Amino acid sequence: MVIAFVLFWILVAVAVFFAAMHGGARGARASLHRESRTGNRLILLGVVVLFAFGIAVPAVVLASNSSHKAAVASGGVHLTAREIKGRELFARSCAVCHTLQAVRSVGRTGPNLDVRVGEQISTPAGRTALVESAIAEGRARGLGQMPALLYQGKEAKDVAEFVAAVAGH
Repeated sequence: MVIAFVLFWILVAVAVFFAAMHGGARGARASLHRESRTGNRLILLGVVVLFAFGIAVPAVVLASNSSHKAAVASGGVHLTAREIKGRELFARSCAVCHTLQAVRSVGRTGPNLDVRVGEQISTPAGRTALVESAIAEGRARGLGQMPALLYQGKEAKDVAEFVAAVAGH
């Protein structure tokens, strides 16, 4: 499919090149006055076809990329609806300070969660508990201080589940 698409555009480019080079400017002016009605219609048809391809190709590309990919995180981890919400919340408040590959954050103040949560704690329940604890209590280690209760209730749980799911992947 891709090869056929590329080959088609190469053929169009070659045809345009030879049409442009046929007789130079003088030949183009002379042939303009000699062309038949059929020739003019073919040229118009060619322009319309090229215009249609110019609209259709980007539309096909956009349509093929339109599948909902929000549920896919780095490392091929598939996220639940709560984890997707947690990713949004994490990106809003936590990504400034913390490093986490899943949201492409490179914070310098807080710990690298890929290492701290992802590699040092082996169970998902333990990871979730650590993150929930940090959100509820805050932390005063390292270069700064994480305030307590950045998120509460369901939002805190969503962020904790997201971090537990993706840390270290």
